[in-house]
Amino acid sequence: MKTKGALAPFAAFSLALTLASAAAPGAETPTPMVSNLPAPGTYALQRIQRVPEAQLLDADDRPTALSVATRGAITALAFFYGHCVDPAGCPVAWSAFEALQKEAASDPLLRGRLRLVFVSLDPAHDTPTVMRLLQKSENAGTLPPWRFLTSRSQSDLAPLLASMGQDIAFETDAAGKRTGVVNHMLKVFLIDPEGWAREIYTTAFLSPDNLINDARTLAMAHPEASNRSEAR
Repeated sequence: MKTKGALAPFAAFSLALTLASAAAPGAETPTPMVSNLPAPGTYALQRIQRVPEAQLLDADDRPTALSVATRGAITALAFFYGHCVDPAGCPVAWSAFEALQKEAASDPLLRGRLRLVFVSLDPAHDTPTVMRLLQKSENAGTLPPWRFLTSRSQSDLAPLLASMGQDIAFETDAAGKRTGVVNHMLKVFLIDPEGWAREIYTTAFLSPDNLINDARTLAMAHPEASNRSEAR
């Protein structure tokens, strides 16, 4: 994805709130949000790739393994950066995650099993302080939890991006100085409790309906999944 420019931190957060649409209320019996989706649990999501281990930083500036944020739960994970303003990029993932969080909060199947994770592509700007403010804004005491992670440097992050197939490029001006724009293809990974990516969504296929339906399917296949205590 290619952004159009750079805004102050939290621009993506504000834009995503504007773009987010209301999610349908949860039901006691999981059902697809739209009629043309198969019922959750009537299809299988195959293992696509193993999510690698990586050392990151949490919103309190503490070293944390990626597995701490993903193992044990049904996890939706996306890479983002705080200056992204591309309407077909990070805000799309943000809107989908907000709809997923809202739907799951009232869904007995997902409320205690789902976890949301955003990992920054731009640790130079998305510091733990920035992550902490975003995490506080997006949780507000509701379930499921939404975690915001960053890293100490681009070089620390690079092996994870390479393993996940997340290519990025930093845009520069005529003098070779970075403009703050990070070009990357939007990807969202749906991960099972054992650390396997079971679906990968790009912009063309990412919708709250698809994401919620697939999350319910994984939750039905993994009744042991829990977001109430992160793996250590």
